[in-house]
Amino acid sequence: MNCKNLWLLFITLLIVCPLGGCGGSTNIDKNITNMKKTVKVAKISNKLKKESQKEAKIRQEVKNYLQKNKLSGAVAIVKDNHILFNEGVGYADIDKKVLNQPSTTFPIGSITKSFVATSIMKLQEQGKLNIHDPISKYIPTFPDGKNITLYHFLTHTSGIQRLRLQPGDTTPLKLIQEIEKTGLKYPPGSRWDYLDTNYIVLGYVLEKVTGMDLNHFIQTNIFYKVPMKDSGFITQDDPVPYTSVGYILNGDNYKPTKYLNTYALFGCGSIYSTALDVAQYDQALMNGRLTSKASLKQILTPSSKSTYGLGLYNDITNVYSVGVLGGWYTMHAYYPTDKTSIVVLLNERGNSINIKSIMSDIHQITESSHH
Repeated sequence: MNCKNLWLLFITLLIVCPLGGCGGSTNIDKNITNMKKTVKVAKISNKLKKESQKEAKIRQEVKNYLQKNKLSGAVAIVKDNHILFNEGVGYADIDKKVLNQPSTTFPIGSITKSFVATSIMKLQEQGKLNIHDPISKYIPTFPDGKNITLYHFLTHTSGIQRLRLQPGDTTPLKLIQEIEKTGLKYPPGSRWDYLDTNYIVLGYVLEKVTGMDLNHFIQTNIFYKVPMKDSGFITQDDPVPYTSVGYILNGDNYKPTKYLNTYALFGCGSIYSTALDVAQYDQALMNGRLTSKASLKQILTPSSKSTYGLGLYNDITNVYSVGVLGGWYTMHAYYPTDKTSIVVLLNERGNSINIKSIMSDIHQITESSHH
């Protein structure tokens, strides 16, 4: 029954009841109250129906887009904690003909850095460190350590050089000792230079301050709280815990990634996850469920040298980071204006794939369908 018919019935009852002796004003009042409730329910029902139709349209348009562009991976869209889309596309394993599913897991590469930065901010809230502390407070032998702060590492402005792994660099301490040998490339704070090495140092500091394994800290303080039930870590003991094969594209040729150096992923790229888990992480972080408002503000504030804050880029319209690891290509973005998280995890990488354009196109679909 639509709202117009309900109002006609309502008016009829008002006229008929007094004439037919319906029990006086008490019954009329009851009828009016009941009719108002019925009208309200009908309006809510119509609104929900329209929202459901919009969401169905979004799901279909995103699916069409992914298939049209012949992408391979998984995509999740979460708006204000409500799941709009969560599907796989293409093959998780071409040789075995295994399809990507919402539950398929992917190495997320440098998206890991956001988890490390969030963890560092949690330690600052607990009074266990301060991001403006010099690195010499935690690693006394670090070159020019009194002039390089944890903030410099978080924002990739430390000036240190890229780590060159050597045989036997199998522990965080050995990685730090290798980093110490190379010295500085630039004066601390003078310029932005994106390096995995910065977050290897932060991972080591976290372990030293807490006495905990980095992975265990992230699992306890982030995975369990979000929650992220299908996420974990790529380790030497379990080097292939994810369920997708990553492919490097070269024309029509697909070259599978057979091995990742697990030691080099410490602090900067060791997490594997699903698209939905990462989207839920973004929602939890941006809604203030993982840190204080003050910490979140610091995370989202870029340094003066780039648009990169603490583990995330912030270009005003959205907050994001990108992961590139072997044959996997990943991106997550949060759009503050409509509280939408979009995560694209691809198990293919090549010159023809522009993940930022894919992200922008998908967000445009969600925007146009809602207006």
